[in-house]
Parts: sequence; C-alpha cells; structure tokens
Amino acid sequence: MGEVPKIKNLPQVIEPHLPEGCTLDSYSTSYLTKPGDNYGSIMLSVQAKIRSADGGIRDLPLIAKLPPLTNDLYWQIFQPERTCITENAVYQYLSPELDKLQLESGILPAQIFDGFPRYYGSRVSLDNRATKVDRDAVLVQENVTTRGYRPGNRHRPYNLAETVLILHYLAQYHALPIALRLKKPQVYEEYVRPYFKKFDMNSNIDQAETEIMNKEILKDIKLVTSDERDVNRVKELLDIFQAFQASNDVDDGPFTTLVHGDLWINNMMLKYGEEGTPLKVKIVDFQIAQYGSLVHDIIFVLFSSVDVNVLEDNFYNFLTIYYNAFIQTLRSVNVDTSNYTYELFLEEVQQTAHVQLPHAIFMMKVILADNSTIPKDYKDVDFSVLTKNTGAKTIVTKFEAILRLGKKFNIFY
Repeated sequence: MGEVPKIKNLPQVIEPHLPEGCTLDSYSTSYLTKPGDNYGSIMLSVQAKIRSADGGIRDLPLIAKLPPLTNDLYWQIFQPERTCITENAVYQYLSPELDKLQLESGILPAQIFDGFPRYYGSRVSLDNRATKVDRDAVLVQENVTTRGYRPGNRHRPYNLAETVLILHYLAQYHALPIALRLKKPQVYEEYVRPYFKKFDMNSNIDQAETEIMNKEILKDIKLVTSDERDVNRVKELLDIFQAFQASNDVDDGPFTTLVHGDLWINNMMLKYGEEGTPLKVKIVDFQIAQYGSLVHDIIFVLFSSVDVNVLEDNFYNFLTIYYNAFIQTLRSVNVDTSNYTYELFLEEVQQTAHVQLPHAIFMMKVILADNSTIPKDYKDVDFSVLTKNTGAKTIVTKFEAILRLGKKFNIFY
C-alpha cells in the first residue's frame, strides 16, 4: 500500500472535540481501506491515546479521512475543493442542528437519529483563514467498528431484515433536513443549503473516457437482451443520468432534501445483535451529497445493494415501509404531514426512479469488480477497473435483473 501519509497538527483538530481537560497524548496511523473499497479519499485508522485531566490515558480509535493525495486522477474527478467541504458540513453543521431540532421537539436523547458517526473535528487547510481545500485537509470521526459496526461486503447484498432497517434510517436521514428547512428556515439557509449545491462528478472526466465506459456497459447489456429497444433505452438512460448530474440546483418541493448520492453497500456500516439481528446503521461518505429528490437514494440503494429476490418480492413493500418511517419522523418533530400523501410520494417515485437505474448499472462494474482486477496500490487505481470486467458473469446476471425488475416495476421506460 506504500507509505502512510502523515497528518500534521492533529491535536489542533481533535482536542476541541474531547472532554474538557483532555489532550491527544500520542497516536499511530495505518491504512484502513484497500483499493477498490474507497475511491474519493484516503482512509486512515488512527489509534489515539488520550490523556485526561487527572493524567490517566485511554485509547480512542478514530478514522481520518484525507483527500486523494496520491492519485491525481481522483483529485481531479472527486474535486475535494467541493467534496471535502460538503462532507465536513454534515458533521460540523447538519448533525448538531438535527440533534437540536429533535431534542427541542421532546424526543428523548437516547432516541434521536444516530445514523452519523461521531465527529472529532475537520479542517480544509493548516491555514485557519483558508477557505480552499488543500493537501492538508482532514476529517476525523470515531471508528465505529470498535462499537460493533461492520462494513458491508460488496459481494453479499443486503437481505430483507437489513433492508428494512436501512430504509428506516434513510427515511429519518431524509425527513429531518426537510423538517429543519420548514421549521428553522434561517438556520437551514445559513448552515445547510450553501454546502449541498448540485455537483457534477463528471465535469472533469474526459468525454472520451465516459464514452468508453458506456460502450463497455452496452456490450454487457447486449449479452442479456437481444431486444434493440432495451439496448437503446439503456443508452438513453446513461445519457439521462449524465444530464441529471450536470443539471442545475432544484427548487424546494415536498420531497427535496439532502440526497446522499452514493448510497451503496460500502457506505453503510451495520451493527448486529448476538443472533445476527441488524440493530443500527451508520451512514458514511457524504462527499457528493446534494440537494434533490429523496427518490434518488431509495432507488439507488435498492437496485445496487439489495438481494435481487428480496427486491423482486418486496419492491412496493419497501416503498411503503420507507414512506411510513418518513411520515413518522416528520410527525415526531411536529411537522404537518397533510400534504405528504402516499399517492404524491408514488408520483415522485414514478417521475424520478428511472434516473437511478443507469447509476446502479454503472456501479455494478465497481461493486462486483473482481478483486484480482484491482491494483494493490491506491496510486495505481484507474478507470481500467471499469473496463476489465466486461462480460463477467456476476455483472451480466445483475444487469439482467436490473432490466427485468425495472420493467416489472414500471420504472425502466
């Protein structure tokens, strides 16, 4: 994996977030993720030793997230100048404001939304006055694995129980910012809206690269269908998704909120009980979060990360489960839900869902990438990972399922 990047002046980032009188005594770092598991950043595991006011020392396992320092291609694509600032805002502004909103509505402290990892500081530069992200940017958060949370396995999609739990968390994650916008508009305009503008990750990708990737996808699609209309529709959907990414900010509507934008199996950590019952979720990696229709996240997570048979049996069920949890969350913070009918929600699904099918199709090339096609060193990861696996059986099978279910649930055409 190469030498671990150094983090300068880490105490200045962390210490304001420690209990009073505590300091960072010492720490060591190592790589947390292997290539293929995270593209837009470098993730380090930080073993911190915290000295308390009485001189006692305790371990505090943390994660430090750095921009993609060693890979110029990824710096260019992921545009840390935008993505780091957005992700920091989730922890710095959004999370505390949502906590406050819930507590002020009388929700018990132990029952407020707990879907974000705990925040231990961030910066965009060593220069406190800087507003532009540079190579010393860092975000520090708790390492939730030490509290029993486990990352998903991209080769094992979610089962029914996991999906139901995730939809409950997703509904809260979407509903609470809507409630904040409606109940505290000034707070929303100052601390939320400016950080979640529309973001086009493709803006720095050479059009020729995009065309190569799309061609490879269409080669696979031709292996699963001989119907020319289907192939043309996938081509059309890939163009629609690209246009969506490049589109302007959307106006406020009943279902516009902070869309995660990249909600697949690697960006959720689940905690399980002794019997294997999924209990809690942490959502991570908000780099491309942006304001838009909540349907984007629902469809993307269902089609990219849920077991095909489970999805086929429960698609409409899942929509109802999500909707009920969404309404329940709005009501819990005293938002009038009379405008939020299930019919209106289904209309929103119908209008938006097709945009996320090509996103799920594209992501399959990443999610189901054979580990042997991914270079060992992060510096060497490039687009070839998306073109090396054309014709791979697992990917073709999944493409076939996405097309079939997209048609079955009337969101393909």
